[in-house]
Amino acid sequence: MQRWRQRALPTIGKQRDKIMFKNRGIIILLITAVFALGGCVAPPPRERVVYHESVDDQNYGGRNCHLCGTVRDIDQVEIRHGNSGGGAVLGAIIGGLIGNQFGKGSGRAASTAVGVVGGAAVGNAVEEDNARHASGYAWRFRVQLDDGRWATVTQYENGGFRPGDRVVVRRDHIEPMMER
Repeated sequence: MQRWRQRALPTIGKQRDKIMFKNRGIIILLITAVFALGGCVAPPPRERVVYHESVDDQNYGGRNCHLCGTVRDIDQVEIRHGNSGGGAVLGAIIGGLIGNQFGKGSGRAASTAVGVVGGAAVGNAVEEDNARHASGYAWRFRVQLDDGRWATVTQYENGGFRPGDRVVVRRDHIEPMMER
């Protein structure tokens, strides 16, 4: 009886080490999945302008203000962000890696398949949720510039602008013009 226990103890220790190694692998994969799905987060919506200013146009205090103008029209527009499918692909890869850690033989193949499908569903849902939160309403301003050109600027905040207001187009938004 004593010999059996002495032979069984090293085997139990090896099994315990295998389980601990497997658990570490699962934890590492889960942490990787969290950070990878964080990459599916849609960036915050960007303000848009139809052209960009050059270095010479940044000073609007003088007579030659190429970015100064008058607001002529304001519309509220809906901004929608779509789903690229990247979340589903990344989720499927991560789910497959996690599912592959379970079972042996055909059980491992089945758990990998379940991980792929489940990961794809979760990744797609995360991407859709992020796109829904990034979508919303914005303001589109049509500005007649002093040099005769027109600029269309879309930004999320209105800033209290009304048609007839004097403004300066600054990179991707408009600002009230400070008269000197």
